[in-house]
Amino acid sequence: MKALVVEEFGDSSKLKYSETTKPDPAEGEVLVKNQICGLNYLDIIITKGLQLSLESLGSTFPVTMGVEAAGIVEKIGDKVDGVAVGDRVGYVVIGSGAHADYSKVPASSLIKIPPEISFEQAATAIVQGMTAHYLVHSTGRVKPGDKVLVHTAAGGTGSLVCQMAKNAGAFVIGTTSTEAKAAKVRESGADEVILYSQKDFVEEVNRITDGKGVNVIYDGVGKTTLHRGFNCLAVQGIMVSYGLISGPAEPVEISTLAKGSFSLCRPHLTHYIATDEDLKWRSSEVFDWIKEGKVKIGDFTVFPLSDGRKAYELMESGKSTGKILMRP
Repeated sequence: MKALVVEEFGDSSKLKYSETTKPDPAEGEVLVKNQICGLNYLDIIITKGLQLSLESLGSTFPVTMGVEAAGIVEKIGDKVDGVAVGDRVGYVVIGSGAHADYSKVPASSLIKIPPEISFEQAATAIVQGMTAHYLVHSTGRVKPGDKVLVHTAAGGTGSLVCQMAKNAGAFVIGTTSTEAKAAKVRESGADEVILYSQKDFVEEVNRITDGKGVNVIYDGVGKTTLHRGFNCLAVQGIMVSYGLISGPAEPVEISTLAKGSFSLCRPHLTHYIATDEDLKWRSSEVFDWIKEGKVKIGDFTVFPLSDGRKAYELMESGKSTGKILMRP
């Protein structure tokens, strides 16, 4: 089979589309024939060797990249219940080698895809959809009347956070870089859009909120925005750092939090879907919202898996909107 692999950690130039061994499911595992592979910023971090070691990936070089895909169950290992050959499933598993024709996945990690949901929608709803779900409903605890700031609001996760926060009754402010992206942010429900390339986001947020600040900031940027964000966070506000697009932020002093009784959280999806109950709850709610039209997922950029390096390069550039997908 074919897969995207690396023989050493680094940027997207290290990726190779290569022939590799088709996996065989062991006890408790299934073999999935991937139909669509999702690309996430986590994949960029893993490729660069910034967050996970080779040992934590359970592998040796060459390593097959990818943590997320949607496809069809082709083979079932021993002691697997509730899954049948031919089932439409999605998954997010670190170390699964999802950017490949086939992947072996723990049966406990599979999410069954409703017939009304396309593979493209599923591969967006799994990581980015469930990430937006926990960011809004668990980490940020958004309630009606709250004001929230969403950085990189035109991106795949940012646009979903905007939609879900708006659905929860919040006043949503999004930041992005261009007028074209701003239009997409407004389509996602943002009440105000700040072009950070033209205006200072702290000054604009304080102007929009009459100096009171926002209750929650969703910061997927990191180094260039996180510390400045405390200057437009409301008293008892929550700073949610969930990404590092511009690099890791400098450590935050306790005294910074004391200025407004702020909370700082650095969440990770795996901790919010650690139980079967949470996995089913979050995925089923996201799928239901898609079916009901409450959350719109359809802004895809699809590459052939053979052009996977180009997909990674686009994500690294920061010029994409919506979800980047790859088709085996």
